Amino acid sequence: MKKKGFTIIEVALVLAIAGLIFMMVFITLPQVWRTQRDTQRRDDMLTFVQRLKNFQTNNNRGALPSGNNSISYSFSRDEAKATSASDKVSWKAFYRDFFDDLFTDPTGEPYRIVVTKCTASASRFDLPCDVKEASAANDAEFPNDYKIYVVEGAKCNGEKAYGAANTRKVAVMYKLEGGGVYCGES
Repeated sequence: MKKKGFTIIEVALVLAIAGLIFMMVFITLPQVWRTQRDTQRRDDMLTFVQRLKNFQTNNNRGALPSGNNSISYSFSRDEAKATSASDKVSWKAFYRDFFDDLFTDPTGEPYRIVVTKCTASASRFDLPCDVKEASAANDAEFPNDYKIYVVEGAKCNGEKAYGAANTRKVAVMYKLEGGGVYCGES
């Protein structure tokens, strides 16, 4: 009389298939999450650019928010909130007035704004902006630290910022977790 049951080969085959499915899920799932976070970051940068255009059009007669006259400076959401209510035209005031506590990276970290000026030669707009921290760095060197790089006097060409003839142009750049740099312009 024959006993009913599975052979060792059948059991091994089922375990191998289950292992492959399990492995595919654990390889694919983090990439899906990374892609979703990067999609949210792109949407946030598009929102930033749109609100900057609204600021320029409605509040500041087409001009950019004012800076502190240095080549590069940065500030956090908390520093922007601490600005005086009478300050209506600085980058900190723009951040304070046009964004709320929900404007954070998908990981929950608040964005930090780094405002830089494009220092490309005025006669050579085909050269990348010489912005040490941001666009001059290649993808491997570009920091991924929740900073939105706002490059004044620049336009985007792929993942780099280049000097723009119009000084009211701004390139907005952000390092994506899945690789690459988002660059959008106002």
